Amino acid sequence: MPKEFSIIEKYFKKQIKNVPLGIGDDGALIEKDKQTYYVISQDTLNEGTHFFANHNPRRLGWKTLAVNVSDICAMGGTPRYVLLSLSIRDTNDSWLNEFSKGFFACAKKYGVQLIGGDTSKGKKSFSITIVGEVKKNDVLRRDSAKFDEDIWVTGEIGLAALGLSQQMKKISLKGQVHTKALSAIEMPKPIKVNMQEIAPFFSSAIDISDGLIPDLQHILNQSKVGATINCIDIPVPSWIKKNNAYDLALYGGEDYQLILTSQKRNREKIIKVAKKNNLKLSVIGTTTKSKHLELFDADNNLVKKLKKGFTHFG
Repeated sequence: MPKEFSIIEKYFKKQIKNVPLGIGDDGALIEKDKQTYYVISQDTLNEGTHFFANHNPRRLGWKTLAVNVSDICAMGGTPRYVLLSLSIRDTNDSWLNEFSKGFFACAKKYGVQLIGGDTSKGKKSFSITIVGEVKKNDVLRRDSAKFDEDIWVTGEIGLAALGLSQQMKKISLKGQVHTKALSAIEMPKPIKVNMQEIAPFFSSAIDISDGLIPDLQHILNQSKVGATINCIDIPVPSWIKKNNAYDLALYGGEDYQLILTSQKRNREKIIKVAKKNNLKLSVIGTTTKSKHLELFDADNNLVKKLKKGFTHFG
């Protein structure tokens, strides 16, 4: 278990009363009324851990909010309100102007309103508390997957890790893939869709922040099921296919796309609603009774040892 999760388990995961869902998912649930829950989530981005010091401020403002929007989508909900806590070394008007433009551009796209927050002096750090809403029948939790279900992912996986590798000068990208990869890591775009239209077809979900394999493992562990995944079925950039660099998609993280599970009988309905909403959805595997994750590489060979994804204390 990555250290950040062991810290939560050891020191902060306590029993709670009168709360339908607390620590351990993409968001907590609090009852709004007989039909609806509030979904609440919180994330922090720190310089040096989640972004470089020279990160474009407008893109950083966007990213600060976008990674939280993704959590609400993963619960089957719609984001509504945010609180922003801002820690910066100095009040640079030009930088703050660009950061706020990016933040509010993301807020406008996803229908979110800023309702409060805090500012302080220090190393750059940004914390968001986001509040969304979800119909009780549409909630997507990590612990609700069943065996023999399709495993789906939204979007394209591995672009952000590709962009990070470019930033760290581990690889050299050119042309469209260069542009798309840097945009993915600097300015992630969670799915923009009415979740009430797609959530009813799925049993569980999680957003991909730490890596496809480690995040899928959260669903498997909490749902007490296993899975079989095939690399060739994962929607990845052509560069990853060409260079057989599937580890970028499997363990890279920061895609802020969704992993979802669904009964196989829903497959045609899901394809239809995805097409209607211009949403890319791909089946990458199946849940199993085994409680183990089996991964097959691009040559259809079983991967004997799985790696770890992103960890804050790595």
